[in-house]
Amino acid sequence: MYTRTNWFFMRIVYVLCLLGFGLTLQGCIFPPPPPPPPNPPLKTTQHALVVGINKYRHVGKVLNASGNVLTNLSGTVNDALLLAEALRRANVKLPNERILLNEQATRSAFLQAWRNMIKQAQPGDTLIVTFSGHGGQELDTWPLDENKDCRENDDECEERDETLLFHDFYFDKQQLSSQGRLIDDELRSLLEKASAYKIVFVIDACHSAGMMKGAQGQGQGQVRTAGFFKGKRGVVEHAKTEIPSLPSPQADEAPLPEHVTLITAVHIDNRLVSETSFNGKKHGALSWFFDKALRGQADGNKNGYLERDELENFLVKRVKDHMEMIYPQVPKILPRGDNVAVLKLGNISESPEPSLKPNLPDIAIRVKNGVAPQNLKYVRFINSEESFDLLFIIKTQQTQVFNEFNEQVATLPLPSDAPHLWQRVINKERLLRVLRTQFDMRLQPVSITLREGDGLHKQGEVLHFDIAPGNTQEGLNALTLFNLASDGELQVLYPWPNSGDPLKVEKFPYTIPPLEVKLPFGKDNLVVLLCSQPTEGLHDLLADSQPNIPEPEKILAQLHKDNNRCQVGQYAFFSSE
Repeated sequence: MYTRTNWFFMRIVYVLCLLGFGLTLQGCIFPPPPPPPPNPPLKTTQHALVVGINKYRHVGKVLNASGNVLTNLSGTVNDALLLAEALRRANVKLPNERILLNEQATRSAFLQAWRNMIKQAQPGDTLIVTFSGHGGQELDTWPLDENKDCRENDDECEERDETLLFHDFYFDKQQLSSQGRLIDDELRSLLEKASAYKIVFVIDACHSAGMMKGAQGQGQGQVRTAGFFKGKRGVVEHAKTEIPSLPSPQADEAPLPEHVTLITAVHIDNRLVSETSFNGKKHGALSWFFDKALRGQADGNKNGYLERDELENFLVKRVKDHMEMIYPQVPKILPRGDNVAVLKLGNISESPEPSLKPNLPDIAIRVKNGVAPQNLKYVRFINSEESFDLLFIIKTQQTQVFNEFNEQVATLPLPSDAPHLWQRVINKERLLRVLRTQFDMRLQPVSITLREGDGLHKQGEVLHFDIAPGNTQEGLNALTLFNLASDGELQVLYPWPNSGDPLKVEKFPYTIPPLEVKLPFGKDNLVVLLCSQPTEGLHDLLADSQPNIPEPEKILAQLHKDNNRCQVGQYAFFSSE
């Protein structure tokens, strides 16, 4: 329910918990400026090296500092094959010997392929490297600080090297030696020595945000990390390097070389990179959406090139929206905030404009300890070997619902086998997928900030959201705002029905009245629609439908009526008792 007092009111939303990732907020509304001139085209040749490692030679034998063994992965070869096809479609030179899969992807094979690519390239050409596999951490190459605190407690002052782990990775804890990996210092050395070329390096692995600087992290489940490998004390002795002249200890703090564009799966180093499912196959989300970018979805200005700001807007938005987790996965692109063209596209097969009729598969559900209600719509039932979108676990007093990352997103009360309760949760997932397709690359992303930050929010906690257009000069100030609760209930927040709320917001950021965490707990999704003109037909549709969710087709018809310009944003947040 919602209550309001005079001009100020608190709308109490029955929410789950929330994730926080803030973006820059902006102020007043200005008329849209003329479009910027197109970036100068890249006239040079593009070359690529693609790595995907599901299988590791020493799987089950390598112990990290937590006592865990090295595991195989499921989706990295899928990533590599997908990106190899996309790069070749973009006329990138990618011979078979530079596609390294599983046993082919040793450290020495990677370095040889890198050297061969440089030999074939001309100064000024673009080198594209994609890596999908395990990341890890080791004690820094350089000695620990020789002070008393460090001697007594390594954990308080040790530095760590981030590593890319190849098929032949092995760590000997007793001998303090490792092989088959590339540490961040070595990667920097490779990049700096290739200064005659433009380089785009894409890393779909855990700890990738620290490839230029060490950081501490942890993980769980099937994620792309082998963890932290630590000996008894002192420096890990690395296998004989094939990369001469490692940088100085101060290199970790140096900025990224100017000729390099680095794209990592996470924006801070302690975030996980979980494998996810697309069309029934395992992938890394960064690799999947990088493929979509290469197909043309990220080319917002339609000039046939991908600029860094286009890649940042597209990858951050699409990966974060797909990876709805308590601690979200958010990619990072360095350098940030410029419109330098870094990739030339080939034959563009997909548009950056949102589709009015997106084609989406049914929601894949798995049921444990019972059977699903009959006559559910928009679902396909899968067996225990297939990847699910939603998992329903039937218990005596309730049915628990989990997402593909094994995080609880809903709890259905008794009678928990009631068809309408299941259908609401399914309808919510379906609408969210439709809305993700409505992100318009011609416009800046909507800024949604949760002041309380990421994490699992507890009952009684009060949450504060701020909303703003990504660029106020685009003239998007007609606001529609609603929440999709964990149980699939639609809750309209703005304009509040029959409240007299202005259809256009005069000043941004707009602060939502505080939201209190209450039952039911799980995952809520705040949906923000910012348009150039008010969507009054949509307001009527939502008000008449709540607490039920309208058909997505009806929402899209109202959203795009009269060629209205709209940007869609959504924000997943989690809660518990």
